[in-house]
Amino acid sequence: MEFLEKIHQSVSVYTSGSPADYIPELAIVNPDQFGIALTTVDGITHSVGDSSVEFTIQSISKAFVYSLAIEKLGSDEVLKKIGVEPSGEAFNSIRLNDENRPFNPMVNSGAIACTGLICEYAKEDAFDVVIDFLSEFAGRKLSMCKNVFNSENLTGDRNRAIAWLLKNNKQFDYDVEKVLDLYFKQCSILVTAKDLSIMAATMSKNGFNPITKKRVISNEAVIKSMSIMVSSGMYDYSGEWTYRIGLPAKSGVGGGITAVLPSEFGLGVFSPPLDELGNSVRGIKVCQELSSHFKIHLLHSEDNAENCIRKLYDLSKIRSLHNRKPIDEKTLNLNGHKSSVIELGGNINLVQSDSLTRAISKMIDKDFIVISLEKVSEFTSGAVEILKAFLSKIDDKPQIIFCGLRNQDLIISEFYEDLSESADPEILQFDNLDRAIEWVENQIISICGENAEKGKGLQQIMSQPILQNLSSTELDSVKQNLELLEIESGKQIIALGQEADGIFLLLSGKVEIALDDGKYLATVSSGTCFGELALISPKEYRQANIFSTTSCSCAWISAENLNKIFSEFPAIKSKMLLNLSLILVDRLNKSNAKIALGT
Repeated sequence: MEFLEKIHQSVSVYTSGSPADYIPELAIVNPDQFGIALTTVDGITHSVGDSSVEFTIQSISKAFVYSLAIEKLGSDEVLKKIGVEPSGEAFNSIRLNDENRPFNPMVNSGAIACTGLICEYAKEDAFDVVIDFLSEFAGRKLSMCKNVFNSENLTGDRNRAIAWLLKNNKQFDYDVEKVLDLYFKQCSILVTAKDLSIMAATMSKNGFNPITKKRVISNEAVIKSMSIMVSSGMYDYSGEWTYRIGLPAKSGVGGGITAVLPSEFGLGVFSPPLDELGNSVRGIKVCQELSSHFKIHLLHSEDNAENCIRKLYDLSKIRSLHNRKPIDEKTLNLNGHKSSVIELGGNINLVQSDSLTRAISKMIDKDFIVISLEKVSEFTSGAVEILKAFLSKIDDKPQIIFCGLRNQDLIISEFYEDLSESADPEILQFDNLDRAIEWVENQIISICGENAEKGKGLQQIMSQPILQNLSSTELDSVKQNLELLEIESGKQIIALGQEADGIFLLLSGKVEIALDDGKYLATVSSGTCFGELALISPKEYRQANIFSTTSCSCAWISAENLNKIFSEFPAIKSKMLLNLSLILVDRLNKSNAKIALGT
């Protein structure tokens, strides 16, 4: 990201501050080291400078160990021992609140109390539990710096005083030295700016690591931990931090800062020189520049009052990619207006979900309503609740069909699971809008169509659009030069790159057209043809794969037999090419209708 490089260059000139000196090992680090990393919720990391240099996590560990305690013990149990209010005092103050609890988990007393809870939970395995947990956040196996641990252990008398105060006030019952041993070790875990960005991005993605694609922690634990990071994560600078920058964040005296923009990215910065409050001087400048330039303060609101309904249409003109016989097209022309499609997009919040329910209410006389969430980037919990409550009151008409429910968005996935409990699961299985529309078309044809087949086998050839306006003599010539094929379901009929050696007239069944990567292009059903390239340009190479999705009956006319027919009856070629052009014009009209709508 070019902007990170510009920030790194402009902030590098700030040389004020100095590394922490109350821990001897931290005082000897290179003050010129400076790295920035940003990881997006889709798993892309941008970095610049010394972003791969390891340093000790120090107090940044507090936010993650607090979330671990909530995850393992529950928020109510943790709240009994540790408060959630800003302290207004130094982070290493030897003081508790009026209830003899630490003010919050980001000051040393709260962090040590939290570590005590983990010791009581995991006993002798406590450090393994902590470092494994932080490793899951970082997406790699982390390690501890023994030199820093020893240095902290030798100089940690103030923390010992805090720990004994907590023990005396029954905030934990575990051995004080074992609790401090774990606390010093968790602060001595080595990370990089890249690690911090990934750890923050995991919080940003509601507890899912965007690199490993694994859930690390519950959404509840993430929210509670980030809440404290907003109010108390930056020591005595927390109020001004929220005022100026407005992101959940945590700093450490090792020179690191991690910050979270929920649902977008995680940030990690490393620069050892600290200000008088114990925060990285350059780290704060980086965050100020990012927040100001991109206007990412949590309370900054863009105008997001746009309508979440991006497209609204019925099926009288807009259709699926399914190529159907003329009698079915006629049925859809007459009855397509009875079914509507609503395409949603963007972020859908509570108010926009209410707008959606009002739109559905105006279509209550429709037979089918397809709701597409394919272009929805976020569906808030409030929006889900509004929609669920509304759908629970709808009777059998109209029938609601969704597509795009089962994606990686957690909230939408949970919505899908809730709907599955009370609706026909088959209706909810459409990941593709075209498939959903095709399903509705099939229902319309089944209910309203002329179902009687006009003859079987060779008798159906007369109704093929490609053979319209041929005389009986010309049709007889075609019949004499074709081969009847019975094809099982799931067979590949045409392969991409294969020579166009003939044309297929589909007498019964259904086939699908797809690219080499499996991407769906269209469906062809009985009464139509495929492989028309052989008619236009024989010996050319096929442009797609075609598979049977049901048992099929086909009439196949080889390129050699086509030439024989055209030699005997030259007019047949002109008629077939004219019919093909009409078929293509009809397909073009459907495409133009979609383009005009913007779908």
